[in-house]
Amino acid sequence: MAIKVKRVLITGTSSGIGRALLEHYARSGAKVVSVNRRRVPELESHYPSVRFECVDVRSAEQVERLVGGLAECDELPDVLILNAGINRVDNDESFQLATYKEVIDTNLYGVLNFIRPLTLLPAGEFPRHLIAVSSMANYVGNPYCLGYHTSKRALTAGFDVWSRMYSGTDLVFQQVMLGPVRTAIYTTDDEFPAWMVRIKDLFSASLDGTVGAIEQFALTRKRKLFYPWRAVPLYSGMWLGQLLIPGFFQGKKTLDGKARRAKGGSR
Repeated sequence: MAIKVKRVLITGTSSGIGRALLEHYARSGAKVVSVNRRRVPELESHYPSVRFECVDVRSAEQVERLVGGLAECDELPDVLILNAGINRVDNDESFQLATYKEVIDTNLYGVLNFIRPLTLLPAGEFPRHLIAVSSMANYVGNPYCLGYHTSKRALTAGFDVWSRMYSGTDLVFQQVMLGPVRTAIYTTDDEFPAWMVRIKDLFSASLDGTVGAIEQFALTRKRKLFYPWRAVPLYSGMWLGQLLIPGFFQGKKTLDGKARRAKGGSR
């Protein structure tokens, strides 16, 4: 009989991968704790068996109260899928610090805020899996979405360290390195040229396939899952292109094709 996850916490379940994971685990009979920044009445009414928590993952205090409360009631899940994330164009015609900080606070600190309270808890009898949903953008970042690229790169560095430090203990640090998945955050269809969207679609994965891969990964102690594998050549090719081809995906022109900082130009 296949081992099943009995309790799971998922952040960012209002849409995309998070919502698909919530729906999957709820159907499978797992006890699900859903963590979102805002209430989503339509979602909550549709899944009465799910425990919905309105918590801003950017707040260390709110996250610590959530983790402490679940632990005190012996309801802290054995799998925590830290999925909440956003993607914004923050580095186009100029660098937008406020937008960049918004992305960093959500994508990076929205995960790191869980780590401190979890590492303070006494060691448990069974493993607890901490799964950060990251991105292959670690290896070739979109220059126009600098916050997304740097937040995921920093997240990977932290989890690489913790996976070694806590190896063999009850805390299992894991990362899901996703290529494009057919959700708005990855395709950002309304922001980028049609050719770029078509390439992403060719190498992207379905939501159902992604959910299934994450579920199987969560039952292991493997450190990283690269999914889908067909996206690896895409990112490898883009990395080589940035390295070898002048101007390739380096943001030397703005998204609307204007020359960057042309003499005598105005913004």
